[in-house]
Amino acid sequence: MNPEIRSGDPGISEAPDRSNSLDGLEEILITGLSSGGDGVGRASDGRVVFVDGGIPGERVELVDVRVQKKLIRARVGRILEASPDRVDPPCPHFGSCGGCRWQHLGYSAQLEAKRQIVRDALTRIGGLSIAEEIEIIPSPEAYGYRARARWVESEGGVGYRVRGSRSVYPVDACSVLVPSAEAALVELASDRRERAAASEAGPASPKKGRGRVVEWVATMGSDQRTLVERSGGGRAGRGRDQKRQSVVIEVSGEKLRVSPESFVQGNALLWEALATEVCAECLTDRDGTVPARFVELYSGIGFFTLPLARRGLLGVALESDRSALADLAYNLRRSGLVEQVEVLSGRVESRGDLTDRIKSADLLLVDPPRIGLESRVRAAIAASGPARCVYVSCDPATLARDLRELCEGGYSIASLKGFDLFPQIPHVETLVRLERR
Repeated sequence: MNPEIRSGDPGISEAPDRSNSLDGLEEILITGLSSGGDGVGRASDGRVVFVDGGIPGERVELVDVRVQKKLIRARVGRILEASPDRVDPPCPHFGSCGGCRWQHLGYSAQLEAKRQIVRDALTRIGGLSIAEEIEIIPSPEAYGYRARARWVESEGGVGYRVRGSRSVYPVDACSVLVPSAEAALVELASDRRERAAASEAGPASPKKGRGRVVEWVATMGSDQRTLVERSGGGRAGRGRDQKRQSVVIEVSGEKLRVSPESFVQGNALLWEALATEVCAECLTDRDGTVPARFVELYSGIGFFTLPLARRGLLGVALESDRSALADLAYNLRRSGLVEQVEVLSGRVESRGDLTDRIKSADLLLVDPPRIGLESRVRAAIAASGPARCVYVSCDPATLARDLRELCEGGYSIASLKGFDLFPQIPHVETLVRLERR
């Protein structure tokens, strides 16, 4: 799973204590990067300071200082000593738009930071010992990679939400989008301006629904065509007679239909590499045998399901999203793999037969949302999971929590690597293969 470009981070959960604010500017040395993307340092009183725009090794002055009980948040003001990793952001909207956090940070430094984010999470939260260097598979391009995005339309225009806010920041370009998606964004924004101008030129009348915010979903297929659909909040494709708009992506020799409300990994340049690596970890030889039966939790449209079935495995795929289920069923039919995979609908966490299902498999593949595996699912896997479990994660913190319990239940980490599906953003995808001890 992965975060779509749609809004900034959720902001500060603890209200700032203005009565205890610092007077003036404070000079600080940035010593690290947080998992949220901020630079990290310490104030003169020892409190941790999260600095938006800070880069390790820099000495900066702080502005917009907000003091909380145990930490301080601020933005970079004047840079006193710049890091060699600092670069000029190519996007004119950087710093105001909520989409990117790291356009001021060189790409090699981004990869190193993500490697450290994964390691820190696994050691601090998971209590795991990671002796080997963590490999991060880079994106072939640091810009022009994003094939999936959500845009917000309001009276102000079309764009992304301001970080930590519900307000919309209109944009007329987005450098991380693939070219056809960026062209679609420009067209949508132009259409919005024309509609606004026509409305202002018409006779004065109460505007029904004025101020309403509309979300749009953009998805590019392998033919470079970008489909832009109004978001239905997960309702797309539920009606029997509703014609489903979709695109097709080609991965591992399979053609997969993707509907607007179905999830698909955002980085089109790494689709093939991710699918190939996941299948390789699933099929790695263990004591002279390879898995024959798999269970996949959170299967989505079949991004990994079809390549595994094509290699001869029999499987069970569990998914709850209706749009993804419709795409998965269609993709299996079109590929002639219906007999290879049993599709089960509903929430993984609610299944009474979950333990029996995973007991029957040689391989368990999980690709949960950012919240990771719920406690009931973790317990079932730890107690009854098969000899091999392959875990695809988009959040190192929840991954670390889950791995701690799975390792306590008898698994050990056999392979670990990251994928930079999100250049210019702190998020990192992690692929882990677990084997029963």
